Amino acid sequence: MNSIRQVFGSAGVIGNPMGFARNVGFGLKDFMSASRKGKLQSPVELLNGIAQGSKNLVGSTVYAVSSATSHFSKTAYKGLVAFTYDEQAASKLDERDRQLGLHGEGVLNGFLEGLTGLLQSPIRGAEKHGLPGVISGIAMGTAGLVARPMASILEATGRTAQSIRNRSNPHESNRLRVRFSRPVARDRPLFPYSWEDAVGVSLLVQADGGRLKDETFVVCKTLREPGKFLVLSEKLLLLVSSRYLVDLGSPQFVGVPPDPQWAIETEMNLKSIVHLDRAQEVVNIVGSNGETSPRDKRGRSRDIALSSAFIPLFHFSVELPNIEDAEGTLQFLMALIEKGKARRWDKNILHRSNIS
Repeated sequence: MNSIRQVFGSAGVIGNPMGFARNVGFGLKDFMSASRKGKLQSPVELLNGIAQGSKNLVGSTVYAVSSATSHFSKTAYKGLVAFTYDEQAASKLDERDRQLGLHGEGVLNGFLEGLTGLLQSPIRGAEKHGLPGVISGIAMGTAGLVARPMASILEATGRTAQSIRNRSNPHESNRLRVRFSRPVARDRPLFPYSWEDAVGVSLLVQADGGRLKDETFVVCKTLREPGKFLVLSEKLLLLVSSRYLVDLGSPQFVGVPPDPQWAIETEMNLKSIVHLDRAQEVVNIVGSNGETSPRDKRGRSRDIALSSAFIPLFHFSVELPNIEDAEGTLQFLMALIEKGKARRWDKNILHRSNIS
């Protein structure tokens, strides 16, 4: 019975009430503890303790509410998607969220999708099941007309609550590390510490909630623009940035936070690259749009991503600190692509031109 109560109390569909109670409890405990410590010292310390305890209590409450809202919104959103989208459309929607990582397209787009579904569902039903399919298609289309805008609202609510939750966690450590953890592998010798290797491995492990943790890291290159890096795995090219690493290598650098808040600005499948060239310190990369996902966690690349849907090719450039690094990056890319071709990638024609 106790196990059933724990499972039910942690259910996301009802906002994880046990987690809510636990987080509020932490806030109350901090409030009482800080007040009691101040009371034992002096009236001034009592006031300071009450102020600090109140701050912790408010932070814990905001965190608990946003966490419960995030759990509920995500669960309800997934349920509505499963109910109103067919299996193919739902898989496409999930792939879009996974690849682009963009915010929802809004209630208006949800309404337009529902209206389209209302018109298309009877036709699809008739193709599969005849007259009964028309009736069921009308029912599904009508439900989708209401549910899809609701799904868009829930998606936006969930993302907003998740953002508030991430920034209001009162138990998150604010201590800074001197550097990232050293990458180690069971089958590799222990090399001297490399900031670039540590940055690349940390990105793959932490970014997007660990979505890239199964990627095999190859190399990371620091770009000329502070805080930006080019990371290559065996399958992906990633252009990433972190505002906490802007001062890396300078006396102003204070350390590495537990969450560097990685922003993946561009994600490209290596097998989609059709052209590479170098102009001094700049490496130019062209990929086919079908395998290219421009991304920016701050939303800056959204217009590019949506407008490029009608363009067969996608181009971007990266500027390295010097010509040697640019040439080395180009060589790494060429070698990875050739290795991928040997593993029977799609037969893309790769052109290379060096412009000195």
